[in-house]
Amino acid sequence: MRNIRLSVLFGVIGGILTFLFEGWSVAVVGILMGISLGLAISGQLKRKEPAKLALDVLPSALVSCGILLILSLLQNYVITGVIGHSPAPLEVMIPANLIGVLGGALFLLITVALHGLSEGQERIGRLVLLGLVVIAFPFVDNFTQLGWTSLIIFSLIYVLLGMGLNIVVGYAGLLDLGYAAFFAIGAYTTGILSSQQDNITLNFWLVIWIAAAVAAVAGILLGAPTLRLRGDYLAIVTLGFGEIIPVIFLNLTNVTIKEPLTCWIIPGVERLFGATSKLSCNVIANNLNLTNGDLGINPIGRPALPFIGTFTSNNTVPWFFLIILIILLAIFGINRLRDSRLGRAWMAIREDELAASQMGIDPVRTKLLAFSMGATFSGFGGAFYGAYIAGVFPGAFQFSTSIIILCAVILGGIGNIYGVIVGGLVIETADRLFLPALKDFFTNLMNHSVLPALASQKTLHDIVAQNANPILYRYLLFGLVLVIMMAVRPEGLIPNAQRRMELHEAEEAPNVAASTSVKS
Repeated sequence: MRNIRLSVLFGVIGGILTFLFEGWSVAVVGILMGISLGLAISGQLKRKEPAKLALDVLPSALVSCGILLILSLLQNYVITGVIGHSPAPLEVMIPANLIGVLGGALFLLITVALHGLSEGQERIGRLVLLGLVVIAFPFVDNFTQLGWTSLIIFSLIYVLLGMGLNIVVGYAGLLDLGYAAFFAIGAYTTGILSSQQDNITLNFWLVIWIAAAVAAVAGILLGAPTLRLRGDYLAIVTLGFGEIIPVIFLNLTNVTIKEPLTCWIIPGVERLFGATSKLSCNVIANNLNLTNGDLGINPIGRPALPFIGTFTSNNTVPWFFLIILIILLAIFGINRLRDSRLGRAWMAIREDELAASQMGIDPVRTKLLAFSMGATFSGFGGAFYGAYIAGVFPGAFQFSTSIIILCAVILGGIGNIYGVIVGGLVIETADRLFLPALKDFFTNLMNHSVLPALASQKTLHDIVAQNANPILYRYLLFGLVLVIMMAVRPEGLIPNAQRRMELHEAEEAPNVAASTSVKS
């Protein structure tokens, strides 16, 4: 019965998404829905033969895909008329619904059937399935002309940033509210070193490593004055650092750098003996505009590869696979760090810093490495971001950016790298993909059906016209979701096992006590 309820829920969500995106969206939504539902159901099933598992969930597949088909047809032949659009032609509707319904059911059955294999085989099978979906996604998006890839790339940038912050917050337990500062450092380093504006045009493949290294050094500089701070005090210091860095970049528009030996040291020594220096001061840079203030750095050099050429904004496929490659390397590196001696030291400090220091762990070195390694991945994200939009502007690195990244870590599951990936995708796709689509849907609905009906009531007409915009309630919706999430599932969508036990310890204690009393 629980599986049927999940099937109804996923089918309704998938159908509603077709209301927003129309056309070929049912094909993509159906397949993604099938995989997601399969993962949700398989976690509740006992292992048995793959064929038997597939037969057990066949009713769930029929329910979810049937609801998706009904809502898709309702959207095409009813909802489109309500919002003033024309129904999609049959040459689009028939193949889109067939792919969405049959593909969704097939991927659901495959995902559940994999649960009948051994744990190792199931993991490999899921990775292969996920890899096929990721590889096919940008090409399918180009074919269907949905235009999702460019928005998903922005979401993946925040996923990378969340993975870096998870090292600091999730592994080491250090609350960092200024993480956007490292994002800014990576982006501005890329802009300064690869923009024609500053007459420096280094290759992107070199600059991205320099940006990561500069961000890592900045992480050490931030960590140094915070070593004795914990909790709220650490949060305040990192918040201040996050506010300072964008202001610095905003004002690096008239930089003069003088050579210290000839300008200050030698003349100072000569003045001690009463002599007047006749040595000319060597100026390395005079009135240099590094960041161009509010106008930002634009354009920025972009990566290039043989047979592909220079990456462009019109072709998002190379950008998509580049950020996927960076994320895969980040997953590999972070998992190795987590399982290393350093990773265990981070977790020991997170649990009890005093006890960890008594066991021989150097808290100074361990904390500095946490800040540095977390900042490194933010530097990679900043470098990619600057090259992708071909510009760096100070407005992109405000305090709200740090909060959104932190929310992605907490919402996904603090301390779990895969939870952070899901959390980042959920928050950013909701903000960049679904909310604008919802705005367009309501705009069309209002202009075609609602507002003409209210033409005789001018006051009500104006109120509805001015306020029927979901973008206006962006932070309200965002906050509401966070409040509900923290009340219902505080450990996150894909929680770390230890944190889940900590948060539900009070709930499990009565069950343990009851079982103990029964045995006695």
